[in-house]
Amino acid sequence: NFFETDSGFSSLFGIHAMLEPGLYPFHLEYVDDNNTNQIVDQLVLIQRGFYPQDPPLQVDPSTLDESQTKPEDDLLATTYSPFTDEQYWTGIFHYPVDEPVCIKSWFGNRRSYNNSPYNRFHTGVDFGVCANLNIYAPADGYVVLTDSLLTRGNATVIDHGLGVFSGFWHQSEILVEEGQFVKAGDLIGIIGTTGRSTGPHLHWELAINGIQVDPLPWLETQFP
Repeated sequence: NFFETDSGFSSLFGIHAMLEPGLYPFHLEYVDDNNTNQIVDQLVLIQRGFYPQDPPLQVDPSTLDESQTKPEDDLLATTYSPFTDEQYWTGIFHYPVDEPVCIKSWFGNRRSYNNSPYNRFHTGVDFGVCANLNIYAPADGYVVLTDSLLTRGNATVIDHGLGVFSGFWHQSEILVEEGQFVKAGDLIGIIGTTGRSTGPHLHWELAINGIQVDPLPWLETQFP
């Protein structure tokens, strides 16, 4: 999905945190200003993320049962799939919680549940309760999902446009509705411990065209 910018055309896409490092083929076809077909083929290096292992977690076994979790995963994949060719946000994103900010688990950390192998990864950033329980929209966008889910608990998803989505899990209370337009800094929920959670915290994740990526660089760098 390409979109026009001041300098030409851009595209945003995510790299899966469990992807094996190495060289991967990149193929691009386009028609130039002279109506000539152009093809670009090259290799792209995917480097190791150096993600550590979180301490083993003990959770309700039902939240690990694929027969129970797959419908929820499918719902989220469907929610993340649309591409809106309008960019709703401007500038950098903002923290979804008040200062002081304390991070309890980082994006990409490998996860073990109930003594399982470390074959899962943390799809977002976990913020502990170090100021208050408020959850804020990190950037402008439309609320496209509010639901009570098995693993993610009380969940909200915001579409920021251009295939960029924010997800907020484990809330005790959702303060927005589907279809509502929110602006950066708007109060959207209350931190809780619903779903597959071992204590009160906010899980914030950022998905680019359906792939979860580290949201923290978006707090420092303006994309695209």
